[in-house]
Amino acid sequence: MAQPTTRDVHVDAALSNISIAYKNAKYIADMVFPIIPVDKASDYYYTWTKDFWFRNHVERRGPGAVYAEAGLQLSTTQYNCVNKGLSFPIPDEIVANEDAGVDIEAAGAEFLADQFLLDREIAIKGKIMDASVWTSSTTLSGTDQWSDYENSDPLGDIDTGIETIKGLTGQSPNVALVNEQGLHRLRRHPDLLDLYKYTVKANLTLDQIAQAIGVEKILVGDAVYNSANEGATFSGAYIWDKNMILMYVAPSPGLLVPSAGYSFVWKQYGFTVPITRVRDELRDREILKANHAFDQKVTSADCGYEIINCVA
Repeated sequence: MAQPTTRDVHVDAALSNISIAYKNAKYIADMVFPIIPVDKASDYYYTWTKDFWFRNHVERRGPGAVYAEAGLQLSTTQYNCVNKGLSFPIPDEIVANEDAGVDIEAAGAEFLADQFLLDREIAIKGKIMDASVWTSSTTLSGTDQWSDYENSDPLGDIDTGIETIKGLTGQSPNVALVNEQGLHRLRRHPDLLDLYKYTVKANLTLDQIAQAIGVEKILVGDAVYNSANEGATFSGAYIWDKNMILMYVAPSPGLLVPSAGYSFVWKQYGFTVPITRVRDELRDREILKANHAFDQKVTSADCGYEIINCVA
């Protein structure tokens, strides 16, 4: 007896309530340095020479004697906000033919926004995870790396970094930046777990690790990126290296305030990356476009200390 098959009564179509996309859950670039909105794409900021502040200029003075004199030295340093942009074309024919579960415009807008977050993450990693930008650093290897739970001494390594920054600047670091692999080794390291052995049985929280190592905040770099060219096999890797950077970062920008760095952002475009839509009549399409102009700049090399290859 003839009966309709499942194929006869249903034609496969794309679901309209789900679609699959991949992107990073979070980025930390905008949390590393305080953001400074600037009126010009490039300009200068002042730096008071450190040596004069830490040298004792006060001298003994007798009755009626002339007062000893002391002065300060001032220099300027340039920032340069580099303008970067990206667009996402949407042909009319694509919009007219899209299924309910696609919404190419919404996907394009979210893609653009994420691209700029990814760009800032990659940019600041290149700026600060380079030992040459900091006055002081150390490189761990073998049994000194924190992945060796029996022999390594993460608390001692971090104390050295804290003491080094304090000796150079008078400030104790308030921020530690570490990548995800480094965090995993720290939160399971016996030396840190021993500090909480009566209150914690498994992994330590970020706040507990921060308290244990003596900083106010820990930033965890766990974003990944694809290094392969378009069309090639996906090649995913962590953006952040297996290092830790200890930094003193100004809680709020101001005059006569030291800071490991600032993110200078040209007000012309802002840092939130507004996405605008423009019409291209010659090609019957809409174009989503966005840009930003910024300079994530290390402003005090003495305010940072990098522990390179902290885990294997």
